[in-house]
Amino acid sequence: LAKNGSHGNSVGCLLVKSSNKGSFATSYDAKSGEDAVKGLKDKMKKPQVILMFATPGAEEGIIEKLHEAFPDVPVFGGTAADDALAGEWRVMSKDSSSETGVSLVGVAGDVKVGASMLGPYTATDKKVVATKTEGRRVFEIDGKPAADWALEWIGDDVKEQYEKGGLVLPQTAQSPLGIKQASGEYVTNHLAAFGGEEKFIDFFAPIVQGSELVVMDSGDGPSTGYGSTFEKAYDVALTQGSMAGSSPVAGLLIFCGGMAIAVGDNLDKGLSNEGFVSKIDSLPILGTTCFGEQGQLPEAKTNVQRNLSCGMILLG
Repeated sequence: LAKNGSHGNSVGCLLVKSSNKGSFATSYDAKSGEDAVKGLKDKMKKPQVILMFATPGAEEGIIEKLHEAFPDVPVFGGTAADDALAGEWRVMSKDSSSETGVSLVGVAGDVKVGASMLGPYTATDKKVVATKTEGRRVFEIDGKPAADWALEWIGDDVKEQYEKGGLVLPQTAQSPLGIKQASGEYVTNHLAAFGGEEKFIDFFAPIVQGSELVVMDSGDGPSTGYGSTFEKAYDVALTQGSMAGSSPVAGLLIFCGGMAIAVGDNLDKGLSNEGFVSKIDSLPILGTTCFGEQGQLPEAKTNVQRNLSCGMILLG
């Protein structure tokens, strides 16, 4: 993702320079999030922000290890993706890449940082309770097979997957299920797949048993390419952390791959939204589409794994 639109089958590079050699610290492990966290701790005892890049399924475990090692430090990032959920995603370091890799970047206090992670949706009156779950898998909703409820909610567009099992990312990309936090904030979740005869459904984020799931409405987001969300992500990041009152020199854009599915060809329309373009002006921007997003909730001050979200990380 760039200021002039989206680019498939491309490579992007954003270079950031600091006069202080201790401004950034990196840590990578090809398999273990715990080892990556330990490596970062050895290099930077107290970062002000941590940027996290991992692969699907590992995110909440890494967030937990980061919380243990770096209590209260905000974590922002995006999960590696591929084209067909075939495990072809990769996380890179300067030396190697891995389909199970974890890459962390610690940002020291001398760098101005502001970040956001938004779910651009409004809650509807349609609510249910996840009454039996395990991790990211939901077996029952309101005491009945979860797949039965999901079929009733979505309709015939997912009937084949309901019967045989399979992915439903395009069919559910415009309607996340939100879990309201004690702070009043919603964490949005993407229904990813049906389990066929076993009648479970899978998500790209953990669903705690007993959680109330609220169907969310995306409004005109897909038809406008989420242009106003890009704009708001920038505005919010500009007011957060040490970036507040300062001017950024570069930005990283995190955009959910599911939202990219939802907008289709309108993605370039969103990136070229006049309000967004006028704000970033000559600012160097690089972005990517992800299979999961990580961010700190502004009110709750907790780091979460979420889906169908858009965020901006500004550096200055």
